[in-house]
Amino acid sequence: MKIDVISTIPIEKYYLKSLSGKLINFQLGVTTDIPPDWYQLNIEYTGQKNDIKEIILDDVNIDEQIYTGYYVDGKGKVHQPGGALWDEGGCFKIWLHSKIGVFVERIMRCLESGEYGSDLSKKYLFTVDKPMEISKSFPKEIQSFFSFGEGPYWWDKSKPDVPYRIVPGLDFDKQIVLDEAKKLCVIGEESEDGGEYGKFRIESTNAKCNLDLPYADFDPEKFPVLAKLFEAIGLEKLMTMHLSTLEPGGNFTVHRDRGYFRDGYKYLTGCKIFYWNLTDPKDNYFKFGRCGLLPTDKPLFVNTLAHVHSSINQSNSDRKVIMITGKYRENNFDRF
Repeated sequence: MKIDVISTIPIEKYYLKSLSGKLINFQLGVTTDIPPDWYQLNIEYTGQKNDIKEIILDDVNIDEQIYTGYYVDGKGKVHQPGGALWDEGGCFKIWLHSKIGVFVERIMRCLESGEYGSDLSKKYLFTVDKPMEISKSFPKEIQSFFSFGEGPYWWDKSKPDVPYRIVPGLDFDKQIVLDEAKKLCVIGEESEDGGEYGKFRIESTNAKCNLDLPYADFDPEKFPVLAKLFEAIGLEKLMTMHLSTLEPGGNFTVHRDRGYFRDGYKYLTGCKIFYWNLTDPKDNYFKFGRCGLLPTDKPLFVNTLAHVHSSINQSNSDRKVIMITGKYRENNFDRF
């Protein structure tokens, strides 16, 4: 892999970072022998404003695809497009592949050419799928699933395959939400032996513990906090609510959710399942293939029908998540 950078002043401080987080020192303009994979090029501010004009990968100018990079200023704010370095602690970052053809294919697969030079975050969710080593106590297929990383990906937020949406601004006492969820979800299903979907416990409003019709009976006067939560996320009519528990060492095996033949399919397809971890997210991991780890420290809408996924609990306490499906307000998801 050979990288050249053309800038207004010579580049002084730079390095590569692998998907696993390993720092790799190299010399600009000189071929570096590294395994074929994705690497993040980091160029740090060194006291003088510097404009990055061109990046040349293996003697090929990446041209407008340089705008997939971004600048993180000294306060941690991300700027895109951002090809200039201007403040103390700032750093320009761009993901490159050691094989130019793989880099070009990924960019062209995800982005439209006319969008270069704009703030891609307005239209796209940007994710980086990174390899992760987990406890060997988990099944081998889960270990293997987490150990592989596909690198960067840009997901069009308007398309049905967007993997997740972050729900901002929810100000609720999680313990009260959990207490009401326990009272509402009274039908149980449990897997102790690592069956088809892993080792878990689900309590639900649905008679078959499925995310499906019929609509659930819900009295807002009995569950006032949940009623306010439903209003906040745009839910008009509750189909199913799950309270999902993963005990320490528990897992959901690698799978993709079924739903194509369910009566409530239209309420599941796309990124429409509300998912909120009500317990400490530390050492709990939820991974989507091609997308990577989900930010489960935040409330989300997730797309478990379109993406193969798995979750594990490596902590010493139960992980409790609520999942909510149903009829949402028209154009509800445009705001996330």
